[in-house]
Parts: sequence; C-alpha cells; structure tokens
Amino acid sequence: MQVTISPSSLAPVAAPFSPAPAIAARPARPAAPALRRRTWLLAGAVLITAFAAWRGGRALTFALAHESTDDAQVEGHVSPVLPRVPGYVARVLVNDNERVTAGQPLLEIDPADLDLKSANAAAALDSARAALQIAEANFAGVRATADVATANVTTALVTQAKTASDLARDDQLVKTNVISAQQWTDSRAAADAAAAQLEATRRQAAAAARQIDVAVAQVGAARTQVAECAADFDYARLQRGYATVTAPISGIVSHKNIEPGQFVQAGQTLLSVAADTDLWLVANFKETQVARMHAGQPVEFTVDGYPGVTFHGRVDSLAGATGARFALLPPDNASGNFVKVTQRVPVKILVDHASGAESVLRPGMSVDVAVRIKD
Repeated sequence: MQVTISPSSLAPVAAPFSPAPAIAARPARPAAPALRRRTWLLAGAVLITAFAAWRGGRALTFALAHESTDDAQVEGHVSPVLPRVPGYVARVLVNDNERVTAGQPLLEIDPADLDLKSANAAAALDSARAALQIAEANFAGVRATADVATANVTTALVTQAKTASDLARDDQLVKTNVISAQQWTDSRAAADAAAAQLEATRRQAAAAARQIDVAVAQVGAARTQVAECAADFDYARLQRGYATVTAPISGIVSHKNIEPGQFVQAGQTLLSVAADTDLWLVANFKETQVARMHAGQPVEFTVDGYPGVTFHGRVDSLAGATGARFALLPPDNASGNFVKVTQRVPVKILVDHASGAESVLRPGMSVDVAVRIKD
C-alpha cells in the first residue's frame, strides 16, 4: 500500500530549524554600547585637552611674571663652639640635636690648673700691695725728714743772721777798745760757725728733697706693680671663667665631636650651634634673570623636604659680584681660551615669619624659588 505525504503536513516540523530570524537580529544589538564608548572617549579627550590648555596657560602666565631657579638653599647662622683655654674636658652637658639658648653651659674643662694660676696671681697681688704700703711709708718718712731739714735751714738762717749782726757791731766796738780782741774773736768764730751750719743744713735739705723724688718714684713703681698684678689676677679669673664653655647663640646643637676626658686646645672646634630663627635664602639666578629684579619683590618658594607646601618671602638684596668671583680659583677670561658661560648672581631672600617656614627650615636645605618680577 502506498502512502502519500503532502508538503503541508511537513511545514510545522521544518519551522523551528529556520535560521533566518536569528541571523537578522544579531547585528543590531552592539550598536548602542559602541556609541556610548566613543562618546565617553571623546568627552575625556576634550576634558584632558581643556585641562592641559588651562595648566599650560597658567604655567605660561606664571613664567612671564616670575623668574625662577632651583639653584637655591636655606642659609642661617651656624656658630662654632670654641674653647678659649686648653685642658681636659670634665663634663659634656648637651647632646646632638638638643635645643639650647644663648649663654647655656655646654661643657666644662677641668679647672685645676686655672685655679692654681688664679691663686698665684692673687698672692702676687697681695705682695705688690704690701710693697706699695712700704713705699708709701718710706715716702712719708722721707717727707718728714725733708720738713725737718727745711726747718733746720730756717733756724740756721736766723742764727747766721744774728751772728753776722753781732760781728758787725763788734767790728766797730773793737776799734774803740770798748770790747777786747778776745770778744771780737769770739764773735767772729760764732759768725763763721753759723754760716757753716747754714750751709750744712741747706745741703741736708737738698739731699732730703732728692730723697723725696726717689721715694715718689718708688711709690709710682709700686703702684705700677700693683696694677700689673691686679691685671694678671683679673686675667687669671677670666681664664677660670672660660673653663665653662657656653652657647654663643640660641639654636640646635649640631656636629658634636667632643667627649669627657678629651684634651682640647684653645680655638679647637668642638661642636656647632645652628640657629633655627632668622633664616634666609640664597638663590643663584642667572645673570640674564636679574635685570628686572630688585629689593622688596615678593617670593614664593618650595622646599624639597616638604613637597606641595608653598612658603613666602621677599627679595632683600643682590650680591655685589657673581659667585665665580668668590671661587677658590676664579676664572681668568684673559688666558686665551675664552668660553662664555652664563654666570650666577646670588640673591638674598628674607623668609616671611608669618608663613611658618622657620619652624621647618634648616640651613642647607634645597629650595625652588620664584620671584614675582611684575604684577
């Protein structure tokens, strides 16, 4: 028996395997995400370009209004601590990086030798003062002797005048035989004796006067000796005071290289005290940058140790010569081999205290400096 199958009976079976609807729908689905991706990329590019233009404009504006350099550093007072007397160190009273104030004791030198010198100087001063008292007493004695000699001269002068008068009278009386020749002889002898006595007392007075000059010189020499011994004693006490070494300025102890028991010489550097106030900057600008730079211009600077923090200051002054002139071996452009090199001019910049920079700055730190040369 033959069975006939019509096409209409096969149509429902073949429909699920038709690929036409699935193939037509696939290309339309990824269109929207791709468009959004391109839109975001374009927007990001625009924003980046705008930001770069803004930053570039700011950088250009800043560069036109400022002169900048990174050849700059913080400067400050760094005072060496030097002993004024030699000796062995007895005690060290501070440590590295310790904050000290001006006049604070830092170390002590064994004062035994200095005490002995002070005692010797005191003894010499007492001896000189005693010698002065003796010289002054001798002067008083010589002065009294001179006064007595002067009085004796006066007495002898009166006696000589009387005897001379008596002799003159007796000269007349002997001619008229009123007095005897013996009486005239006695008057003559008395007059001669009075004259001789007057001459002797005068010589004694002159010798006493010379003794006064000697006594005055001795007193002067004794007073000079007292002054010298007093100066020696004061110097010895001053040296004794130097046994305690104090801080010359307020600041932070740095580079300490001294320990108890070490022998030190006068003038030897034992440590340093770096001031943490009154700091300034020294910026070495090219000579082509300082044409419009003058004192009083505002300054902005950053410190390598504190990135992102901007401090402020002002120009104080420009150096009188380039840095090359102060080099150990300054260049000699007349030597024949001349190569032009742009020189650097040191510029001193004062730090604005209100910016709080001094609390973080230390001498020697590197900074980047920008000086505003026009508004």
